[in-house]
Amino acid sequence: MIDDVEIIRAAIPLTPTNPRQMWTREWSNQLFVKVSASGSTGWGEVLPAAGNTRDPYIGVLKRLREGVLGGDEADYEGLWNLMRKITFTGGYGITTGAISGIDIALWDIRGRRERKGVGAMLGRGTKVGRYASLSRYESAEKLEAAVIDLREQGYGSIKLHQSGGETLECVKGVRSVCGGDFDLMVDMNCAFPYEKARKFMQDVHRYELKWVEEPVWPPDDFESLAKLNRIGPVAAGENFFSIFEFRRLVETEALSYYQPDVTKVGGLTPLVEMLKLFRKSGARVALHNRPHNGWIGTIASAHAASMLGEDALVETPPNEVPEKYFSTTSRVTKNKIFPKGPGLGVDPKEPIPQSSRSVVLRFH
Repeated sequence: MIDDVEIIRAAIPLTPTNPRQMWTREWSNQLFVKVSASGSTGWGEVLPAAGNTRDPYIGVLKRLREGVLGGDEADYEGLWNLMRKITFTGGYGITTGAISGIDIALWDIRGRRERKGVGAMLGRGTKVGRYASLSRYESAEKLEAAVIDLREQGYGSIKLHQSGGETLECVKGVRSVCGGDFDLMVDMNCAFPYEKARKFMQDVHRYELKWVEEPVWPPDDFESLAKLNRIGPVAAGENFFSIFEFRRLVETEALSYYQPDVTKVGGLTPLVEMLKLFRKSGARVALHNRPHNGWIGTIASAHAASMLGEDALVETPPNEVPEKYFSTTSRVTKNKIFPKGPGLGVDPKEPIPQSSRSVVLRFH
């Protein structure tokens, strides 16, 4: 029986790069969920993406808590449907994000009790690919220095988050100083209307990017995504929340890489169904995570992605799991994650640093 759902405003700081990145305050806030049930505990995470504030998610979590207390923690599918029905008039986004935290924690409890990793319960539990996702830098020179440092550390796959107007020149600079023998991606954060996105895709093509992420505004312009994907590899998915959206994207071949986020779509229960869809269609997957040292969601993503084998990718911060804040049984190298249980195999070290601050994150 579910005894408690604890909501934690975590404040695990962003690990500095060399040189130091921007968004250190904006990406030093997390939202964790701790579920206690019949003597067991499990951990989940919610990505507070809407306005970069945790408050609306916490409001929904409090309502969900009322609905699941006293429920059978082993009935994770039944509880997911209950939570979805409680919030169905709210649609997706904040509501599925809040559900994610509880659902991930229930899977964690299940794995701990069965003494298995979540990946092993899903049938694989093997290693998956990892890529380092950078924050933003104040100048092209600082960005280039950071990429040089990460390459020297052994990172072989790196994604940039510069503003839309400067990304092309930044890509040119990074390729010039670091070469072309590593995977380079850019996240445009929906910077452009279609025509500007089309021109950007054409101009950046010469630099052989692994993908261009969310090039067009608005993010759910499926038709434009499909047209851009015929120019060069497009990735998207963090702003889609249901298997129905992903099925439509797959059917129209709108993307080259599909990027659902376990902390946004409703947790592991719906993500597993999405991954089955991708596996059946042969679609390539690079699970989205905000690279902010949350790590519960990141490790949960690695367990789920292991269904697809090591070709699946998981977005991570450009650093190891910070031992000061987490204990983990998973092994994380510069380019791979080896998810191990029991459960998720990751525990925040208590007392968890907390903060009630909320800092607006502006991409453009």
